[in-house]
Amino acid sequence: MANYYASARTSYAKMKCDKKFRDWADTIPECKVIASASDKHGMLYGLMFTGDDCGSIPNSQWDEEADEHLDFDIYEEIQKHLADGWAISFKEAGAEKLRYILGFAAIVTKDTIEHTTLGKWIDQTMNGLGDPLHTSPEY
Repeated sequence: MANYYASARTSYAKMKCDKKFRDWADTIPECKVIASASDKHGMLYGLMFTGDDCGSIPNSQWDEEADEHLDFDIYEEIQKHLADGWAISFKEAGAEKLRYILGFAAIVTKDTIEHTTLGKWIDQTMNGLGDPLHTSPEY
């Protein structure tokens, strides 16, 4: 059995309140806040997921009181922090050896969450091309 290892990060976006965003981000496991100063928009923020375990976008958090991992929807959580008119995108790419190479992307606005996988994009594109004969690039 092989382990899944990924690299994941977000784009930069304007947040409603820098301090509240940073305080919230500090609660996310294996996450680093990145910042970029913009002449036009001021300070912009993003996230890098730096986990030694797998580096993917987190979907759970450890709850000390319950002594277990609890589900965590980072997309819904970050919506609360986005400034009006802004969107933030998430990207993840990873693999379990060379058997399963995955790609994932999400776009979050104040009101919407859209996401897709590389496999879904391949399937939709093949369908749009008339479903030519093809195989899946998996083990």
